[in-house]
Amino acid sequence: MTLASFIFAIAGHASLSAQTGDGAQAGQTASDRAAGDGAAGRGVRILPPEPPKAPTVVNRPKVQQAPANATSPRPAAQPGKQATAPTPLPVLKSCDRPVARPTLRFGDPARFDSAFKAKLRGGRSVVVDIDTPYPADNEAPLPLGAWLNEVKQSGGTVTIAPYCVKGRGIGGFFAKLFGGGPAEPYKAVRRYDAVLHVDAVDQNVTQIEFTPRKAAR
Repeated sequence: MTLASFIFAIAGHASLSAQTGDGAQAGQTASDRAAGDGAAGRGVRILPPEPPKAPTVVNRPKVQQAPANATSPRPAAQPGKQATAPTPLPVLKSCDRPVARPTLRFGDPARFDSAFKAKLRGGRSVVVDIDTPYPADNEAPLPLGAWLNEVKQSGGTVTIAPYCVKGRGIGGFFAKLFGGGPAEPYKAVRRYDAVLHVDAVDQNVTQIEFTPRKAAR
């Protein structure tokens, strides 16, 4: 083989290889184009896959809990004004009567005189407990008023002994309670003095204590 023939043979082989590669590339392009035209003909659009999205993190505000010993805020005082404490309301307290064990009770006026006389004959203190207390500035109910009048008219004393709290305005009613002269039916009390126990909260007489006079002992 001559040199010219060898060169011609190599050139022919290279041309054939180039034609074969171009034919394959052209065939692949035509195939892709046909697939795309087929999808478009069917109304389908092929989209490339989207990359996965990262999860969204929401930062929630932290709630701070108040400490156990926290106190509610107080309103600030206005300048120039002084806070005044509320005025406490008066409290009426209940007190026991001075004599825990009275001698007899004044409940039935019709039976009181005979029972009272019998107690006076013993020469000891007699305490009368009044079931229904009466105002200290009013007349004593009968027959108590008559017995108290006899104490005063016979030279005895009738005094007031407030209890529970300090008395207010007690007095000035003796002239209305004790009037007239000595009465014979009540002479058994002439050797006694009388003490009116008054609840100073409501100004009511709750007990009357008859005590022997010192001069009569």
